[in-house]
Amino acid sequence: MIYSRADGYQFTADPNELETYETARVHVLLTEVRRLITGTIAPHAALDPGDKRIRHIVAPLNSVKSTLDLIA
Repeated sequence: MIYSRADGYQFTADPNELETYETARVHVLLTEVRRLITGTIAPHAALDPGDKRIRHIVAPLNSVKSTLDLIA
């Protein structure tokens, strides 16, 4: 199933349409992760770089960001 503002939800088996939709979704997720890291996590980490909880949050988010970068 894919979604577009113009056509709404649709079922498709067209690989090109699926790839276009998947790439667009990955870009949205990548933007969200980048904003979370730069807008929320990084400022907190700057205040307390030794915070164990922040280090445990940053590592997986950076991994997700790297993976989405590869896909996009």
